[in-house]
Amino acid sequence: MSFLAQKSTLEYFIQTNLVGTNVVFENQSQGNKVSEWVRVNILNPDSRQISLGDNPYFRYLGLLIFQIFIKPNIGSGRAMEIADQITALFRGKTISGMTFKPPVIHPVGDSGGWYQVNVSVNFSREEV
Repeated sequence: MSFLAQKSTLEYFIQTNLVGTNVVFENQSQGNKVSEWVRVNILNPDSRQISLGDNPYFRYLGLLIFQIFIKPNIGSGRAMEIADQITALFRGKTISGMTFKPPVIHPVGDSGGWYQVNVSVNFSREEV
């Protein structure tokens, strides 16, 4: 699986399954008239060769970062509801050969006029 195929697969899965809020991927705008939105970044912080020989296997480590933004001063309940949706989508899942670890939630607080909570999900995939 190429990096482009990884990106396309993940974006399609997220867009199809994370319903009820505006999802924004890398290098896109959230628009001006939204009351909540989620920015998604797909990172590949590391890779390694995991076997020897003529057709070695490679393991690519990935990280999904979901930045949840909701209106300030309304409590964190809606942000946690979205974080729970994201957690349910990825915990214990394998999607197109990508294996996901349990998500981790990181409350951030006030961020540029929004209340922000981040969810990070580590994953890995292997290929020849």
